[in-house]
Amino acid sequence: MARYKKKIVILGGGFAGVECARQLEASFGNEPEIDLVMVSEDNFLLFTPMLPQVASGMIETRHIVLPIRTVCKKTKFYEGRVKNIDPYGKLVTLWGTGDKRSISIHYDYLVVALGSETNFFGMADVEKHAYT
Repeated sequence: MARYKKKIVILGGGFAGVECARQLEASFGNEPEIDLVMVSEDNFLLFTPMLPQVASGMIETRHIVLPIRTVCKKTKFYEGRVKNIDPYGKLVTLWGTGDKRSISIHYDYLVVALGSETNFFGMADVEKHAYT
């Protein structure tokens, strides 16, 4: 009797998403019945704490950019934007950034690590002049 593969989908390729994938790879990377999938708008991880060093010319940009596929080698990667999450049907719909098409991915477990967005609480001047 064939065993059903469990699919873990991670939304987000920032610090939280990449670290989650790395930990899951360490725990389940060699398990044939576990599929790890990551979705991110970018195919790289930007090490943002070092952006000031890049801006000042102390280091080159290439030193703070890591391709996700090299960091998470056992995780299947989709470059795209999340269009919809159906928690009842356990389905994530993506809008692809490269080929401009919509695809859907079924999941058994979903990790949402999409980061945050600043709320300026309607203060237009703060929003206009803030750097986030």
